[in-house]
Amino acid sequence: MQVQRAMSVEQVDLTFGAFAKCCQNTITVGYRDASTGTVIASIEIPTQVIERAVLENASVEITLLDDGQVASAVTGPASDCFSARTSVSIDHLVDAFVASHNLHKEEATEAELRTLLGRLHKSVVAVERTIRLLGGKAK
Repeated sequence: MQVQRAMSVEQVDLTFGAFAKCCQNTITVGYRDASTGTVIASIEIPTQVIERAVLENASVEITLLDDGQVASAVTGPASDCFSARTSVSIDHLVDAFVASHNLHKEEATEAELRTLLGRLHKSVVAVERTIRLLGGKAK
C-alpha cells in the first residue's frame, strides 16, 4: 500500500529587477530578486566588447552653430537608446582646455598654445569680416 502525502506548496512571489554594475574593465549585468537583493543570474562582460558593439556603426557629427555653440551628436543604430546630443560654447571649451589642471594632463607646450592663440585670432578676424559684410548688405 502506498501512502501519498499532500505537499503544501507555498506561493512564492519573486520580483526580478535588472541591474548593471560598472567596474573599470568589466560590466556585470543580470537580474536580482528585488525583495532580497539576491542575484539570480549575472554575467561579466569586458567594457571593450560593449564599447565596440555600441560604437561599431555610430558616427559623431560636430557642428559649429552661428551663436558660437559647438553641437555634437552621435548617430547610428544605438543612438536611439540614449540622448546623444550635446552643445557647449566655444569659450567654455577653450576655458576648460587652458585650465591649469587640464594643461598638466595634456602636457601642452607654449608653442602649441601659441598655435592655438593664432588660430583663435584668425577665427576672430573671419567673424569680424563676415559681420562687416552682413552690415553692408543690411543698408
